[in-house]
Amino acid sequence: MSGAGREALRTSVPDASLQRVGLIARKGRRAEIAGVLAQEGFAIAPFDCVGTIADADSWGALAAVVLSIEGAVSTVARLVESLSKRFEPVPVVVACASIQRREVRAALAAGAAGVVVYEELDASLGACLRAVGAGQACVPRGHWREVEPPVLSIREKQVLGLVASGYMNRQIAERLFLAESTVKSHLSSAFGKLGVRSRNEAADLILGRERTLGVEMPDVAGPPVESTPAEPMAVPTA
Repeated sequence: MSGAGREALRTSVPDASLQRVGLIARKGRRAEIAGVLAQEGFAIAPFDCVGTIADADSWGALAAVVLSIEGAVSTVARLVESLSKRFEPVPVVVACASIQRREVRAALAAGAAGVVVYEELDASLGACLRAVGAGQACVPRGHWREVEPPVLSIREKQVLGLVASGYMNRQIAERLFLAESTVKSHLSSAFGKLGVRSRNEAADLILGRERTLGVEMPDVAGPPVESTPAEPMAVPTA
């Protein structure tokens, strides 16, 4: 741990003249990020886990919240969304080990204001926090195209909407008068555009934060197909 990191975490009440940044990270990663934040002139409000985030009120107003994750960005969309709502209008920045194809889009759709990778923390974290603090979105340059919402076909929107409603592929095929193989093809294409890997991740984005991806529920009237009622869909918690 750097000296700046140790000092930042040892301080129980940060200097009121500094901008406070909430930091949610595991202990090992927390020290690394805290050191960068201290060097950039931020005061740190550290949290061991999301479960302790309610204590943030005792730190006063936060300038931003940094969420450190170890897995894929797309798997924590619900967590990002809940934090964004909890601290709104405070921006949430996701720090991660790497960014897979279209994961920036998934993070932004869930409500994140910025994304940084660990190997670029020293150069980019401070700049990212200042940018999102000024109302801008900030992502790695190589992923700038993902800032724009994906362009989905009408059929893809219909299929995704039914997936979010709990329909299985065969039921979707019956509802839309398509071959089941065609439904799978539409889902594969839509998942790629959205940067998600499963039906549950897609449902989280569609039903989540004000549908910022531009995905609308399909205008298909009537109850689920009677022969095979829609099964409830379990959405994993972060």
